Amino acid sequence: MEEDNDISGALLPRLPDNQASINPPSSSPTLPLPEDILVQTLDKLAITQKLPMAERMFASLGIVFQHALEKNEIEPSVRDWNARLLQADELSGSRDIEVLRCIRGILDQMFNSHSEDLIEAANILANGARDESWRLPFGQSTILEFFLRLITLEKDENLLAPSLRLIGNAEPDVNREQAISPVYLPSLIDQVKEGRLSDIAIPVIYNICNDYERAQYAFRTRGLLPALLKALADSNFQAVPLLAHIYDLAECPDESCRTVMGLLVGPDIEPTNMLLLVNALGVFLQHDRFQRDFIENDYVNDLLQLLLPVSENPEVEEDLTLFRSATNQVLSDISATGAFANRYTIRSAFVSTLVQWLSIPREQLRICACLTLGNLARSDAVCRDMVSRLGLHENLLEILRDQSNVQTSYAALGFLRNLALPAENKPIIGSQGAVSIISDFWITDVTPQVQHASVGLLRQLLNGSIGNVRWLLESLSSDQDSPAYEKTYLSLLLLLYGRTDDVATRIEIGRTVATICRCISSSSQGFPPESTSAILHRLYGIHADIARPLAMMISQSRLPVIRSEGWFALALMARSREGSAAVSDVFQQLETFGILVSTITGQSTNGSGVPAGTIGHTRDDSGSSSGSSGNRSEQEREMAEKDRENALVLVNELLQHSVRVDFLFVSILRRFSCWR
Repeated sequence: MEEDNDISGALLPRLPDNQASINPPSSSPTLPLPEDILVQTLDKLAITQKLPMAERMFASLGIVFQHALEKNEIEPSVRDWNARLLQADELSGSRDIEVLRCIRGILDQMFNSHSEDLIEAANILANGARDESWRLPFGQSTILEFFLRLITLEKDENLLAPSLRLIGNAEPDVNREQAISPVYLPSLIDQVKEGRLSDIAIPVIYNICNDYERAQYAFRTRGLLPALLKALADSNFQAVPLLAHIYDLAECPDESCRTVMGLLVGPDIEPTNMLLLVNALGVFLQHDRFQRDFIENDYVNDLLQLLLPVSENPEVEEDLTLFRSATNQVLSDISATGAFANRYTIRSAFVSTLVQWLSIPREQLRICACLTLGNLARSDAVCRDMVSRLGLHENLLEILRDQSNVQTSYAALGFLRNLALPAENKPIIGSQGAVSIISDFWITDVTPQVQHASVGLLRQLLNGSIGNVRWLLESLSSDQDSPAYEKTYLSLLLLLYGRTDDVATRIEIGRTVATICRCISSSSQGFPPESTSAILHRLYGIHADIARPLAMMISQSRLPVIRSEGWFALALMARSREGSAAVSDVFQQLETFGILVSTITGQSTNGSGVPAGTIGHTRDDSGSSSGSSGNRSEQEREMAEKDRENALVLVNELLQHSVRVDFLFVSILRRFSCWR
C-alpha cells in the first residue's frame, strides 16, 4: 500500500497475502536538516523521490544519521556506512541484512545518547515496514526487537507511535512470535489501557492477532479483553473489530451488550461507528446470555428507532444504508430465537410498528418488517392470526406486485411462504391472486435466488390445496381467440424450467410438479369423477412436458431424497391415462430409460438400456440384486428399495393403460424375475 493515511481514521485489517499497512499519523514530527547536508544530498534525493517509499529508506536514514553524527550522538565510524546506505538504494532497495544490522547498532547508540533524531529514524523505518518485503529482514536483523524493547522503556509518544506502527506490520509469523513474547506483550496491552495511543495500539494488536490463534490466545490470557471493553466504553471505536472478530465473547462481562447499545443510542455518533457497533452487537447476540439481556432490556425498540433517520448528504446516507442492512441482519437473527417470540407477541407494540412498516415505501424498513415478522411466524396459530386478523398477506402481495427491489421481494416471498404453511391460510392467500402475482417472477429478469423463492412459495401454496392447483391451471387470457388462452400459469413455470440454469430452481420446480400430483391424488377421493377428470385433462392436455422436471429429479444422484420424491410422483402421474402418456414420453429417452432399468434391477446400464454384466447374474435369497453395492448404508438400501417399488408400480400402470413399453425392457424384467 502506498497511501499515507492517518491510522486514527480507520482500522486496516491484515489481508491474507499482504499484511495491512499501519500508516503514519499526520502529526508525525519532521526533522529540520542543516542547509549544507541538504545541498550535498540534493541530487540523490531527486532520484530517490521517484522510487517507491521503501526504496528511499536508506538514503533518508543516511541523512538522519549524518545529522546525529554532527551532534556527536553516534560514533564517527558511521561515516563508512553512509556510502553503503546510498549504494543499497541504488540497487533498488537491496534487502541487505548486514546493512540492517548496522542500522540496528546505530539505533542503539542514538537511544543511549537520547538523540532526538531517533524519532525521525523510527518514522522512516516504520514507513519501510509497510512494504512486506522488508518485514522478514527487519526481524532477522533485530530491528523489530529494538522497537519491541523500546516500547517497554519509552514514554515519549512521538517515539512510541512509529515504534508501534513498525511492530504492527510484524509479518511473518516468526516476527509475530517475538511480539507476543511475555517480555513485550504486556507493554502492548498497556498502550491500550493508558489510552493515549490506543488508536494506534489497537490496530497493531489486530494485525498481530488476525488469522493467528497463538497471538489471540496470548492476548486473551494476558488481560487484553477488559482493556478493550474500557476503550469501547470511552468511545474508542477502533476496539470494535478486534473485540468482535478475535476474541471469545463468552468471556465478556454481562454489561458488554449494554455498553454497545449505550454507544449506539448516544448523541452525535458517526454512521461509520454505528456500523462497527452493530456488527459487534451481532456477534454478542450469538450467545444466549447476551440474547437474554438484549430482550429483557427491550433494546430491540431502540434498534428500530435507529433505522428511521435519513440524510440528504449522499455519503452519509450511503453509510446509513450499510448500517440499516447490518441492523436488519441483527434483528433477523435475534427474532429467530424462542425467547424473542415469547416476549414479542403478535399483539405487542413492537409487532404493530413492524406491521406499519410493511406499508411504508422505504425498502429497508420493509425488509426489516418482513424478516422479523417472518421469524415470529413460528406456529400455525400465529400464522393464522397474521392472515385472518391482521391481513398481512395482502401487504406482502402488494410488495410482490412492485418487484422494484430484489431484496424486498426476496424477504416478502420468505415471509409469505411461512404464512402459507397452515392449511387454513392457503385458500385465503390463493384467492387474493397469489399465483398470478408470483408468476411474474418467472418471466422477468430477476436473480435465481428470487425465482427459487417464488417457486418455493408456490409449492407451499399448492401443498394440499386443490383450489390453488386450479388457480395454477387458469388460462393466462380469458379471450378464447388469444394464444394465451391455451397457456396457463403452470405453462410459465415449465418455461422457466427449460430456461433457467439454476439447479436449485429446477429441482424446486420438479418438487412443485410432485406436489401437484400428490394433491390431485389425495383430493380425487373427495371429488366426483367428472371433476377429477377435468383437472387431469387440463393438467396433461395442455402441458405435454410436465413430466420433464420429474425425470430430472430421478436422474440426479446427489440428493437421494429428491430422487425418491421424483419416483413417487412419476408413479402417481402414471395412474391416469393422460399422465401415463406424459410419463412414457420421458422414458423414450435412452438415458432416462437406463435409469429406470438400473433402478429396478440394481445394475448400472451399458448405455443402451441393458444392464452391464448381466450374463450369469443371480439374485440372492433376500430378493435384492447381487450386483448392488454392499457398501451402502441401511438407509440408502431402504431408499433404493422404495425407489424400485415405485418404479415397478410406474411400469405396471403404463402397461395397464396400454402405453407402449419397449420390448427390450420387458425382456429384461422377465430375465431378472422381478415382475409383479
